[in-house]
Amino acid sequence: MTVDFKALFEKHLALPEFTIVDYKESETTVHYHIEKKEKPSVCPVCGVYEPRLRVHGSREQDVRDINFKNKYTGLILKRKRYKCMECNSTFIEPCDSIPEKARMTSRLREYIAHEAKRRPFIDLERELDISNVTIREIFLEEIKSLKSGLEIETPTFIGIDEIHLDKNYKGRKIAWAVLCNGIDHTVIDMLPNRNKSTILEYLKNLKSPWNVEVVTMDMWQPYRDAVYTSLPNASIVIDRYHVVKMANEAVEKYRKSLKEQLKDRNINLKQEKHLFLYKEENLDWTNKVFRDAWFSEFPEFETVYRLKEDFFKIYDVAKDKDDGIKMYKAWKKSIPKGITVFKDLITSLDNWNTEIFNYFDIRVNDKRINNAYVEGANSAIRRIEALGIGYDFEVMRAKVMYCVAHKIEVPEYNSGVFQNMMYNSWQSPKDFGVPFNNLIRAINEGRL
Repeated sequence: MTVDFKALFEKHLALPEFTIVDYKESETTVHYHIEKKEKPSVCPVCGVYEPRLRVHGSREQDVRDINFKNKYTGLILKRKRYKCMECNSTFIEPCDSIPEKARMTSRLREYIAHEAKRRPFIDLERELDISNVTIREIFLEEIKSLKSGLEIETPTFIGIDEIHLDKNYKGRKIAWAVLCNGIDHTVIDMLPNRNKSTILEYLKNLKSPWNVEVVTMDMWQPYRDAVYTSLPNASIVIDRYHVVKMANEAVEKYRKSLKEQLKDRNINLKQEKHLFLYKEENLDWTNKVFRDAWFSEFPEFETVYRLKEDFFKIYDVAKDKDDGIKMYKAWKKSIPKGITVFKDLITSLDNWNTEIFNYFDIRVNDKRINNAYVEGANSAIRRIEALGIGYDFEVMRAKVMYCVAHKIEVPEYNSGVFQNMMYNSWQSPKDFGVPFNNLIRAINEGRL
């Protein structure tokens, strides 16, 4: 039986508009030399159907195609230029599968667009031997077509935080703002910086800015200014983590001040710094013995440590805002004059008094609130960046906001189209953003 290899290769190529005139294969590559089977049926200049055409030259166009047998696949198209005898104009023959100036087939471009939404760019780069820049360009073009008309619903509780990933031309990390829905635990957007103008513009353009009642954040003045300017009904709560962290930083500052006195023994104190940063209740008996040995040598260090512990108790014990403020004033008054390491903490508490002590009065679902859930989203985003090896902001935002399923609520309509029209009960689906669980699942499944 005679095998028609040409027909077999054309079947494998699966581009019916072309005929194969040559075929070359090595251990790592496949190259097809191809030509268009049919002449154009219409002149693109004059529009005459089945015009008289003459070949007016040709050129070779090298393009990439999807891998064949896991090998780099290239097509060398002999692309003809025709002269239309009806209008005397010339044109390059059109091809459905290969645009005129393209360097890859349409189906390869579609493959990259599809896969880039569900796999790290580095995987595609290795599979196809195509540059990260090209993959990024195709991905972002695809994202533009995905953007829907849905507006994300404005939650009553927003968390604002930042994530430091991308680097500028000086190698410094740039902070991107991450905004989350504190009720539904979803990411509602990412912004390229945390400047006041950027945050203000975003908050001003929320679907229902008056709907926001609570915003959690760290002590970043542009956040506060933007919230008070754009969200008329919002109260700000400073996450307790950022406040107690400053108390620990004061202890660290004092420990480091002992460096000169300790000299060679400083390394021992540094290795045991956890003894002074952990809450006392979290230290076992052995750790307390080691801690107290340092205190016996440096009594003032114990005073600093006890002040830190007393400050922590404000968050553990205070019943409400007034109680918290009262305990803080008593704590502040108890600091000996010679101890200055708590100066930054005191300055922050005085400058952000209202927002910090709002923590004790404002509750969501009967619980005091914090920004920990936003940190969870940030951790997920960091994992995406690690998998993608250097995604810039535009790609990262697209991966998070357009490549993971959103929480969508579709309204239930009354029975009957006429009844819906009469009572104006048509409602659009509601978009609540990207659930953290969906984001984490997509990462674990290698889809980002």
